Amino acid sequence: MIHRVTSVLGVTLTSLVMAGTGFSQPDPSQMSGLPLPDGQLPDGTVSVRVIRGQLTNNVTGQPVELHDGNVVQRVETDTDGRARFVTLPPGVEVYAVTELDGEQILSQRFTVPRQGGIRLMLVGAVDPSVVAPKAEQGYVTFGDESWIQVELGEETVELYYLLDVVNMAQVPVQPERPIVFDVPPEAESTSVLQGSSPRTITEGTRVELPGPFQPGVTPLRVAFVLPYSTGSLTVSQLFPANLESLVLMVEKWGSMDITSELISRRADLTAEESGGTPYMLAGGALIPAGEALAFELTGLPHRDRTPVNLTLALATGMLGFGFWASLVSSGLSAATIGERRRTAEALKERLFTEFIKVERQYSVGKIGSTKHSTRRKELLTALERVYRELEEQPTSS
Repeated sequence: MIHRVTSVLGVTLTSLVMAGTGFSQPDPSQMSGLPLPDGQLPDGTVSVRVIRGQLTNNVTGQPVELHDGNVVQRVETDTDGRARFVTLPPGVEVYAVTELDGEQILSQRFTVPRQGGIRLMLVGAVDPSVVAPKAEQGYVTFGDESWIQVELGEETVELYYLLDVVNMAQVPVQPERPIVFDVPPEAESTSVLQGSSPRTITEGTRVELPGPFQPGVTPLRVAFVLPYSTGSLTVSQLFPANLESLVLMVEKWGSMDITSELISRRADLTAEESGGTPYMLAGGALIPAGEALAFELTGLPHRDRTPVNLTLALATGMLGFGFWASLVSSGLSAATIGERRRTAEALKERLFTEFIKVERQYSVGKIGSTKHSTRRKELLTALERVYRELEEQPTSS
């Protein structure tokens, strides 16, 4: 969950909302293609408004398509410039597209909610007869209202990059250094958040926001998951543009702490102040492009891996004792054989319990696919060995 914060650490963050960002006087082009939930719409409804440049310039009679895989619905805009798609099944992923004045305008992909609907705008040029100014070579920064939020999962942390790409010029700018960067290589499930520019692209650990950039602010919102197995985790990130100020908001648990040479001021938010969850807040000065933003989280909650590793070691080591039949031929007593059967049964239960736990963690997104696949394979291999030993052993009678 992304929390709203104002007047923290001397930095006023006035435009942060869950799963998106709003501005008091928005540039319609920055809102083009952004899906916004609306509980007032009938369930399963998507309303797409098409305008030219300004909110007063509705485009009527304009064909709009809504794509659901290979299924395409087509509706023309009404006198208010809106095309309405109704009775859509909840949970399907769709996107809207129209071609206005020779330009294809697409929305972000989004999921039809179970309750209420979605509103979005597709914004074209103000006047097709007016030639838009060419982009000039220049530079952009990640503005001082950019920030990073860290949330805790089950032996994972979720990182949210809520960045504002700022162009201070009066004309569109194509920066010399593209806005392209890689999140940490261990990252899983890198994704674009609602509220980000529709041009935002993620592929694996790479994030890209192609230019040119219009005057003002272009939102860049991405998130990813980092797994950890000990009580500490170091995060290091390089950005392709200056980060005007460092702002970190970290969910706090127990004795957790955050350390970095870049942090010059910090504060704490109690659960009452933040609406239910305590947070650590940290800030610092400008971080130049190409220099690492690095911080370490310590005191992270984690399970002691020793019992699980010992269980796996015992399961693997059981083969070293040979087949149960050989135990009898070696003259072991029925009591000894019975004790080893009980040990194997207990080991089987422990492995099976751990297997169920891993599957549940994965199903609710607490662990990523890589960790899930590795642990699942380890546990299944150990279980197969234990079952084989139990099947091949003789009874103690």
